[in-house]
Amino acid sequence: MDNSKGRGRQKWGVVGLCFGALAMSSVVRISLGIAAPTLMKEFDISPVTMGYVLSGWNWAYTACQLIIGPVVDRFGSWIVLGLGAGVWSLSTIALPLASTALGLFLFRAVFGIGHSMLIPAQGSTISKWFRSEQRSTALGFAFSGSQVGSAVGAAVCAFLLASFGWRSIFYWIGAANLLFVVIWFLFHPDKKIGPQAKLGPARENESLERVSIFALLFGTRGNSLGVRLHNCRSAWGLAFGQAGYLYAYHFYISWLPTYLIMERNMSIQLTGIAASLPFVMGMAGTIGGGWLGDHLIRRGFKHTTARKTVVGVGMMAATVMVITAAYTPQTWLAVALLTLCMGSLRATTGSANAMPIDLAPSTSVASLVSIQNFGGNIGGLMAPIVTGYIFAATGSFTGALVTAGAIMMFGAFSYVFIVGRLPEETQRD
Repeated sequence: MDNSKGRGRQKWGVVGLCFGALAMSSVVRISLGIAAPTLMKEFDISPVTMGYVLSGWNWAYTACQLIIGPVVDRFGSWIVLGLGAGVWSLSTIALPLASTALGLFLFRAVFGIGHSMLIPAQGSTISKWFRSEQRSTALGFAFSGSQVGSAVGAAVCAFLLASFGWRSIFYWIGAANLLFVVIWFLFHPDKKIGPQAKLGPARENESLERVSIFALLFGTRGNSLGVRLHNCRSAWGLAFGQAGYLYAYHFYISWLPTYLIMERNMSIQLTGIAASLPFVMGMAGTIGGGWLGDHLIRRGFKHTTARKTVVGVGMMAATVMVITAAYTPQTWLAVALLTLCMGSLRATTGSANAMPIDLAPSTSVASLVSIQNFGGNIGGLMAPIVTGYIFAATGSFTGALVTAGAIMMFGAFSYVFIVGRLPEETQRD
């Protein structure tokens, strides 16, 4: 009994550490956006060039995904995420050394390399500590850290900028992230490295046979995993589905304030409030949707039905809301719809990110998560670019919002119809 309680504290402690990793990295992600206007004036950087600087982390992050997954599967999440957090912390502290746009871009690219280790490592560690009927809840709590980090980080960075100058932002948040690195290394309950790190309390009876990322994507004859992945169809479904999810999400984090100011004629003060509401709702949706996905399984729904119902309904509801908002003349109603849209979209987070964990054996979880995340970030990279072209061509964001809705609908279709049947697990305490 005491051992069971101790294990319960440990596994939820792991969720807390993952929450912290997402929160701390999200503060770093938003920091350059807060400092951008000051940097543009000080270093005479054009808006177009600053756009590339701001995207620097995402290019490196996306490029590393298909490499990092197998690395996590080989060495374990404790050491890989710890080192990744160290890289993103040191690159943040060093960023004030840059005095050109190229220098800023390169430091942010290094941050992206370190940050690329987070989601595959998180998927691997959640897989080892949580059984299927608990994973969506655990992932929901963990991913809510990104919402908290974005909301709190914006306020903290703005305060540091106003009080101590732009360089202080990166010194302070970089140092705070280094402190998190120490906490991660000291308090993570599973400090194994290498082959012995592959299995955890929730998957201790599985085989240690590894499956390459190439086999996950294209299949190999005689590979038993091919049955679970339905001849690799599911790997592509996860990637396409996440592309639809992150396309819509990155529209929010890149263009929403501009949309409210230029399309809805909001003041800067009101824009700050209105733009924060979707992320508050998003945090609630992330946690609530994660709980719902596991609740359905505990109530007797099959894993496939539970996961796909939450994802399909959530993304389709978000699609309807964002398209309706595009054609709504009342500003307050449009903001309400966009806020509910984010809540519905984020409600799918836990179930969508539980799917690769359910499908893959523990030795290949990070690789399959990295495939999903790679596809997702392709969508995320395209969102600000496509939105910019649509706005430039039409002078309106209506087409951009409809496009975001259509791509979300494609994502929902991919999760529901391309991803195959998920394996069932026997529930236990």
